[in-house]
Amino acid sequence: MAGRSERVLITGGSGFTGRPLAERLRRDGYGVIAAAHQGGGADTLEVDLRDFDGLTRVLSRLRPQAIVHLAGIAAPTHSNIGEIYSSNVVGTANLFAALAIAKLEPRVVIVASSAQVYAADGTDRPHTEDDALAPKTHYAISKRTSEDIAAVYSRHVPIIVTRPFNYTGPGQTASFLVPKIVQHYAERRSEIRLGNLDLFRDFSDIGRVVEAYARLIAQTVAPTTVNICSGRTVHLQDIITLMEDISGHSARLVIDPALLRGGEPRVIVGSPARLEGLIGSLPNPEFRDTLAHMYEALCEKRHGAVS
Repeated sequence: MAGRSERVLITGGSGFTGRPLAERLRRDGYGVIAAAHQGGGADTLEVDLRDFDGLTRVLSRLRPQAIVHLAGIAAPTHSNIGEIYSSNVVGTANLFAALAIAKLEPRVVIVASSAQVYAADGTDRPHTEDDALAPKTHYAISKRTSEDIAAVYSRHVPIIVTRPFNYTGPGQTASFLVPKIVQHYAERRSEIRLGNLDLFRDFSDIGRVVEAYARLIAQTVAPTTVNICSGRTVHLQDIITLMEDISGHSARLVIDPALLRGGEPRVIVGSPARLEGLIGSLPNPEFRDTLAHMYEALCEKRHGAVS
């Protein structure tokens, strides 16, 4: 069991996952250093992982006992290929190289990869951590490469690689599908333009994801790779039905050819068995409840902005 007085560094500490994780770990008694590239606020340390010398100085000064590496481009549809590789690959390489230069040996480093590294096998079978990898996009390649970089340092640093599947919740930006849909209903828009909704995807609530990271920090887990997923699928078309029920509003659905992506697997789902075997059963809220919380949060925000 980790000591609750430990200093934990969270890269990407001002992001969708980093913010609630930092809050959770602080409540648990950890000394949390939330690091972000920019715009993190008073509780966030501004650090650019692409600045090797600056990063090395920061690590030498702070000397964290545990690290959760969340920083990087999180949106698979991000259009700037150079930013994807500089953030996800160079940032990860610099982090581990700087740890070596600073002669730091953290108790654990958790590296966030992605379920997009898995090969599509054309079945409905849940992906396990032993499945073949075959990334097909620049984002997925960058995440696979971050895993390879971590492996280079695994002889000297205990590393846990996480492969999150889709997850969502209040505070996620509308560049992602689910918050985009919820925003349209919260704003009572008459029309929503989307791509193919005849797909089944594994969605977790952000609370489940934060709990997983918190337990991986708190418990003594041997170096491994774990999926973070719900183990169940949501039919994307059902999100529209659920939001109509939650909001009492109907919007005209338009399938936009520009948003269609060819060759997408119809079903993507993960197995959480290895993760829960290591850290215990995790909360797994019903997806409708997650949508309702997102809708309520947006409505409260809009009401406050109007008032």
